[in-house]
Amino acid sequence: MSLVSAGFRGLAALRHAKAFHPGGVVLRGELRAVADDLPWPPEAVSVVARLSKGAGTPGRLPDALGLAVRIPGAGRDGGPWDLTLTTAGSGHLGRMLPRPSASWTSGAYSSLVPYRRAGRLVWLGAWASGPRTPASLDAVGVPLRFVLRTGREDGRWCDSADLTLTEIGGDPPSFDPMLNHPDGLEFAPGWLAGLRERAYAGSRSARISPERRKR
Repeated sequence: MSLVSAGFRGLAALRHAKAFHPGGVVLRGELRAVADDLPWPPEAVSVVARLSKGAGTPGRLPDALGLAVRIPGAGRDGGPWDLTLTTAGSGHLGRMLPRPSASWTSGAYSSLVPYRRAGRLVWLGAWASGPRTPASLDAVGVPLRFVLRTGREDGRWCDSADLTLTEIGGDPPSFDPMLNHPDGLEFAPGWLAGLRERAYAGSRSARISPERRKR
């Protein structure tokens, strides 16, 4: 086991939860593609999502906020496609750096690292619409709407899909973007993707059962 994997495994075991984004709120809704720049399902599809706080700060304290989405049937061999985004900037450099936020609905969420598709690099981002909602798990309400956008190497962002979340509740899936993605869509560069996979593997191996995990 690598030092990265072992480190994340130890942190997850110490917290009795995932190493990062230990607490969250599960939501359900629908995703609808508005462009074909990523391999979205051709029709609107029901999805499961999770809003979470990266470091698990209490109450309304700012944190690197997370948006995870599972798209059933859109991954390899008919499996799911998991998206994981974190609050960040939206410029050339900012979209690669996590940024603490005090609101679920202010600013951008980013994949932080790009996907490689057909030889091109594509970032994925999300922007919420609606009133400002403070960064407390207790403040999360529905409906919530996000516009998912793809970021090009030249810095442009283009609308790609609409995500509308209308229900709260249910058990969260084990989101894992390194394992669950479509064919022909890989994180880049390869060395960073490998480092990220070892981090996910370490956190994954020490997760506890859903009934004990704090929502």
